Amino acid sequence: MATTHRSKLKRKDLKQPDEFMTVAYSVEEFVQQHLNKVILGALMVLLAGAVFFLIYQHVNAAKRAAAEQFYEGFSALNSKDYQRAEMKFDALIADHPSSAAAGLARFYRAIAYFDSGNLTKAREALQDYTRGHVPASLRELALMDLGIVDEQMHDYAAAIGAYRQAAELKGPESNNARIAIARVLQLQGKREAAIKAYQDFLSTDPYAPQRETVIEALANLGVSAPGSASTSTP
Repeated sequence: MATTHRSKLKRKDLKQPDEFMTVAYSVEEFVQQHLNKVILGALMVLLAGAVFFLIYQHVNAAKRAAAEQFYEGFSALNSKDYQRAEMKFDALIADHPSSAAAGLARFYRAIAYFDSGNLTKAREALQDYTRGHVPASLRELALMDLGIVDEQMHDYAAAIGAYRQAAELKGPESNNARIAIARVLQLQGKREAAIKAYQDFLSTDPYAPQRETVIEALANLGVSAPGSASTSTP
């Protein structure tokens, strides 16, 4: 017959706290000793959350303010109020220099200078803009505009340099940049170089939308397009 062994409890065992009570007392003692630290830690968490919220609100407010300034500047530019456009773009760049809106403002400020006829400031603004870190699409447009400004200022070497950089980006304006290079070569009196540039364009992009423009330019130079009878004149 199986028997169950039971240890005999002693009076002194009954006086000792069990394991649960020991842990409870330990936790209570820990909380009492560290209550100030616990409260301080909770307050720090709340404070950090409040600071984060304020920063988030400030960033959003700054973005909204920058967007509003850009919209005002762009509206003025669209209305041909160039002085007001320049003022708004300048203020935006000064107030929020690292914002995305400020990057656009630098580009459109140059456009405002150009449209108002201030070619010198337009060129300086475009040169400064293209030296920065900007999206390729905007860089291409800025380089095209810079080439146009240089061309109008009769700085043909600089114009070719700007157009060539634009062409190398292989963006939507690449073909127009290549044609512009040929045009400026012609303005420089470099007839043979201009003819070659036009012919190279037709050879590499025979079905480009600018094909007729190039054929007409070659005709004005007394040269037929590749594949047709030569009518080159000295």
